[in-house]
Formats: sequence, structure tokens, C-alpha cells
Amino acid sequence: MAVTNAVTDLAQSVAELLSSVVNAAYAIVHSFVSGIVGLLAGFFAFFGDLGKGVLDLAGGVGKFVTGNAVILAVIGAAIYAYMRFVQQPQQQGRKPAVVNGAGAGKKTN
Repeated sequence: MAVTNAVTDLAQSVAELLSSVVNAAYAIVHSFVSGIVGLLAGFFAFFGDLGKGVLDLAGGVGKFVTGNAVILAVIGAAIYAYMRFVQQPQQQGRKPAVVNGAGAGKKTN
């Protein structure tokens, strides 16, 4: 019985050794593959966030430029209208001019 118990214990020890080696190899490969997958997922998340940030920045700059262009257009239109108003003679309250003597001497109310 002692010999059979020793052989059985030896077989169990060898089986546990092989199981431990296989489990350790699996853990090493799994952690390596998991690390690579996590790294790739991190890169994709980084580039996605970077792209979103660039688009947000471009949108903000676009809104800023558009807002300034609108303000400059309104100011330009106001200056143009003011210059046209200043350059034109005032027509309010004046009688029509006499052209080539026509209408001269006629009474106007």
C-alpha cells in the first residue's frame, strides 16, 4: 500500500505541476493579449476624443468668425447708409426746381 500511495501521490503532484504550468502560461498569454487589446482601445478612444476636440474647436472658431463677420457687415451697412444720407441733399420741405423756365411765374400752393 505504501508504494501505491507514493505512486498515486507522485502522479497527483505531476498533474498539479502540469496544471500549474498550463495555468501560469494561460495567465501570461491572457494578460499580454488583454494589455494589447486595452492599449488599442485606449488609442481608439484617444483619437476619437482628439477628433471630437478638433471638431469642437473648429466649430467654435467658425462661430466666432461668423459672428464677427455679421457684426462687421452690420457696421459696414450702417456706415454705407450714413454716408449715402450725408452725401444726398435734403429734399424735405423744398419746392421743385424750375427747369428751362417751365413753370416760372406759375403760382404754386
